[in-house]
Amino acid sequence: MLDIAVKNVFRQKIRSALTILGIAMGIGLVLTLGSIGEGLNQQITQQFGNVGGVIDVRDESDNNVGITQDAIDELSSWPEIESVVPVGQYRVTRGFRGFGGPGAIFGHGVGGGGSSALTFTGVNPDDLDYLVGEEINAGEGRKLDSSDDGSDVVLLGYTAAENQNLNVGDEIEYVKTSNQSTTSYYFQVVGILEETGDTSIDNAAYAPLKTLQEIEDDDRITSLKVKLVDVTQVENVTQKINDQVDGVRAQSFLTMVRQIESTLGTVQMAVYGIGAVSLIVGGLGIMNTMIMSVMERRREIGVMKAIGATTNTILLQVLQESAILSLIGGFIGLSLGYLSIALVQQYSTFQPIMTTSLIAIGLGFSLVLGMGAGLYPAWSASQLDPIKVLRYE
Repeated sequence: MLDIAVKNVFRQKIRSALTILGIAMGIGLVLTLGSIGEGLNQQITQQFGNVGGVIDVRDESDNNVGITQDAIDELSSWPEIESVVPVGQYRVTRGFRGFGGPGAIFGHGVGGGGSSALTFTGVNPDDLDYLVGEEINAGEGRKLDSSDDGSDVVLLGYTAAENQNLNVGDEIEYVKTSNQSTTSYYFQVVGILEETGDTSIDNAAYAPLKTLQEIEDDDRITSLKVKLVDVTQVENVTQKINDQVDGVRAQSFLTMVRQIESTLGTVQMAVYGIGAVSLIVGGLGIMNTMIMSVMERRREIGVMKAIGATTNTILLQVLQESAILSLIGGFIGLSLGYLSIALVQQYSTFQPIMTTSLIAIGLGFSLVLGMGAGLYPAWSASQLDPIKVLRYE
């Protein structure tokens, strides 16, 4: 019976091919969009998952005095908090003279032909992983370690090093201007981080906090990274900091991740809606094809019923034809999905992910769609009266 269904499907080759193409495009679109969504979710997890239990606390005092030591001591005493990491921001300017290569110049107002800004992020070397994540490695050289505390060294993000044409071993001149006099400090580039896709890391320049505080004679702390004992308490502790500690504003990376995921979920619902419309159009194509097939084969169906074919036999045969159309379309759609993913990977750095569940959903949906679209034509065929059909035909 199955071989008869296959032959019937391809009686009208062009019509069947167009119907299959409609299903394939709908399934391919859904699988491609789903793979992009899975890729975005994994990318978010990779970038923020390691700092899910870290809260970002920033200075919001009116007089710009920075986060006080009293506030730091208070947070450190809370039982929910494992450690408090102070971070300082020091803006320096690179003059165009000496642009590129060893001895590249950074400083305040250096060079007469223009300048480009860079922010040094001061952090205790032992606390660096709280900012960039333990899984982020140095693509060249090394990361900061405890022996660098108080030394004139700097670790650059991938984009910062590339934009400024700096390599491991180059020196950056940090020029401090005070009372119309200047003092130069030379920071050696000890490492360049691998590219992460996170601009806050890729554009950064990390130097020992103690070194920058001594150079600038400025011990203001502009932000803190607060690591918790229990990740599940992130939102509660974030709210507690905002309520009880004056002059600061706390925000958790977990909250940011959930906000991003919520936005991503909304976008995914919209694109899945577009895919659903395509699939509905494909389903209507199957229904139209099967209705036309039944009308063209009224005499044949009448003969089958006259020689003993039951209503269920006719019903099952037409449903099989619908299922064959939809499954062929589903497998072609799967191929289109993989082709789309390959093109995205070839022309961008983004990595969509085709999961087993997506494949199962795509093929399952195509089968359900085909069977659903074939129900009415199948029922219509099974109800034909062989006597009336043969008399009419």
